[in-house]
Amino acid sequence: MNPGIAHSGSAVRHRRFRRVIRAGLFAATLIGAIWGLGGFSALFHRSIAAAFTVRNYEKAERLIELTRQFRCQTSETTFWEARLRRKQLQVSKVPDLLVAARDAGYDPERIRLEYLLLEAQTGRIKEVANELNSLLRQSSEDGAEICEAYVNGAMMVGATDIAMTILPVWRTEFPQNPQPHYALARILEYQQDIPGALSQLKQAVDKSPNHWPSRYARGRILFGENRFEEALTDLQHASAMQENAAPLYQQARCLRSLSQLDEAHRILSELLQRDEEAIRTSFDAVGEPMHGRPLEYELGSLEAAMGNHESARRWLEIVLAEDPNHLDARYARALSLRELGKSDEAEAELAEVQKIRTLLQEIDRLVDEINRSPDEPHLEARCRVGELFMKYENARHGEFWVQEALNRDPNYKPAHALLADYYAKLAVKEPGYSKLAEEHRKAAQPAEPGVGP
Repeated sequence: MNPGIAHSGSAVRHRRFRRVIRAGLFAATLIGAIWGLGGFSALFHRSIAAAFTVRNYEKAERLIELTRQFRCQTSETTFWEARLRRKQLQVSKVPDLLVAARDAGYDPERIRLEYLLLEAQTGRIKEVANELNSLLRQSSEDGAEICEAYVNGAMMVGATDIAMTILPVWRTEFPQNPQPHYALARILEYQQDIPGALSQLKQAVDKSPNHWPSRYARGRILFGENRFEEALTDLQHASAMQENAAPLYQQARCLRSLSQLDEAHRILSELLQRDEEAIRTSFDAVGEPMHGRPLEYELGSLEAAMGNHESARRWLEIVLAEDPNHLDARYARALSLRELGKSDEAEAELAEVQKIRTLLQEIDRLVDEINRSPDEPHLEARCRVGELFMKYENARHGEFWVQEALNRDPNYKPAHALLADYYAKLAVKEPGYSKLAEEHRKAAQPAEPGVGP
């Protein structure tokens, strides 16, 4: 054997051996460093916290799953899951997770805070306002979370004055956070200030292009303003979210308005093959929980536009079985009935729809009346606007207006009665609303003689 060749082979093996040693030492050093920082659990938890900071809840979900897959979960993992479920509006799951985190030894102060945020987010602002105000005066890593829960809770009970005092603090203390702009946009939209709402949503998207609630809301509002191509741009961007049924649904509406009927039909047909829970998760993720049967309505009205009136009738009757007051579905079904030769039934229904649409013109008159003297309570007018929205137009807008009446007079019984009926209907599918329905039903009862206001 050639000595030169043998020497060369030995040198190659020696270099390989040194590389293996260096790689092993590097790995050992890296593992040691990670362990010194608290181990892989701590590494996962820091990444989860960072995902929450930038509001990437999809990434937070994946990281929590990975933490469990690698058997690195601790009490902190359970805490983060509780926060994630609260952010995803799965509030019924939160208390059990917080109890599990506490029993496993997690920081009781942070668990206490999470309970407060849950109470605030679900509208129990009065019960926790003093503690939240105290926490806001302190420097806290959870400052943005406190502001968000506080504002959301205030909006739930119509306390826009409280929300508007928190929002400037939130924007100032967390200037890169898109959420305060989104929250203000929702208030402005409820108040029918569409240009103001779009301006705030643009600021939110400028700060965080993947802020899905803002992208979705912008697309939805632009659609309502007949700016279909602009709306489509935002909704196509939002379709990159993990559960994307909500933006795809709005995309289909835009495509129909742009006369791309076949593509709109394809999207809606595909969506209706998906698991209903995944669809609801998508609407929750953009901050607009799904009520009724929006996909079925859109497909039914699209089938009618395509001349498929028997199919349209079937889809629209699914919608009306769940919500008999769905005005647009009633109108679309009546037109299909006319095309199917059922003229008498169609004309009677169209006359009823026109009667209600005339009635809805009252909303504009009442809103103008309220805006002319905003410092006045306008309890009856606010409740009437809320009632009309709840029954025929946008139930969430109606809830906002009725809550605003209660914010001005917490004992106004007609407002409690409207909310009791509204939450009782929601509780049929979402049992978490049953407690709210019961509380408002009790508050709506006439006071016993000589007792209370």
